[in-house]
Amino acid sequence: MSDFVRGADISQLPQLEHEGTRYSLAGKEMDCLEILRQQGINAVRIKVWNDPGNPDFFPANQSDRLAFNSPEQVIKLAQRASALGFRIMIDFHYSDWWADPQKQFMPHAWQGLPLEAVAEQLSLFTLDVLQRLRDAGVTVEWVQIGNEITHGMLWPMAFVPGNWPALAQLLIAGATAVRTFDPNCRIVLHLDAGADHELYRRWFNEAIARKVPFDVIGLSFYPCWHGSLTLLSDNLNALAHCYGKSLIVVETAYPRVLDPNKNQHWLMQHCGSEPFPATEVGQAQYLQALSRSVRSVAGGLGAGVFYWEPAMIPSPMGREQHSVWENVTLFDEHGAALSSLAVFGCS
Repeated sequence: MSDFVRGADISQLPQLEHEGTRYSLAGKEMDCLEILRQQGINAVRIKVWNDPGNPDFFPANQSDRLAFNSPEQVIKLAQRASALGFRIMIDFHYSDWWADPQKQFMPHAWQGLPLEAVAEQLSLFTLDVLQRLRDAGVTVEWVQIGNEITHGMLWPMAFVPGNWPALAQLLIAGATAVRTFDPNCRIVLHLDAGADHELYRRWFNEAIARKVPFDVIGLSFYPCWHGSLTLLSDNLNALAHCYGKSLIVVETAYPRVLDPNKNQHWLMQHCGSEPFPATEVGQAQYLQALSRSVRSVAGGLGAGVFYWEPAMIPSPMGREQHSVWENVTLFDEHGAALSSLAVFGCS
């Protein structure tokens, strides 16, 4: 497919709905996915955890015992999205909980195994989830092998820079599973710090030297942490020139409100170097500018943008993990779709 990706990560939606969160468009309560579709979003990204909610193991026990983000929950959510015509990206964390540059916990079921056995388990798990998705009628277009793996994954086994041979073996195992599942499915390798060209060149040169297969370079770009749109654009164009691969900003967000009394609670506490104000209008302006930057990548290799958790407003149950993101969502605190969502869907 060649259509520019205007995507949303919706991984937390089942938990939000379970906790009583409701969404509306123009005053009418609706399924959040239907709102996203009507506002122009054409793709969704869904993360997979191995065994979330298991009370007997850390960090699985840090998440709800209803096992949101488990393979079973992911399949149900992907079915809903697929029925509405969304393109699907599956994001394997290969962890029982969050995986990001600060933490990459190995699933408890794989701990203590040697590298070869972990690689086999990773491959089997990947293939099993993808086959179950297919059996459920879901077409998967992209598969992420790991999430924000700037410093590797499945720590300490594949921590980098120290353990590149192990990381490459695990990535190849995951990529081989994807190719076995569907040779046309696009393999995504995803790092954070999307404006840091030296990081990306160093990392992908290592991956290529070790013959890790991939089709898409995925980037996280949050201006308050990662730098300016100008630097992101420079990196995207340089990567396009160096590697000739599709490029997708698979995570981004921008604040629509800042409050000195809450900033220490919210994860996103400022706008970085961008000139767009922390308002609904400024949020829309940022998303337009970001989409222009990605669309303008040399060779037409800028494939799209996913907004990270646009619907993660505080739930009626008051979960802390949701309220820390409330100032950057594309819905207000009552679940009403904002104009910035419609702008992004048209960008």
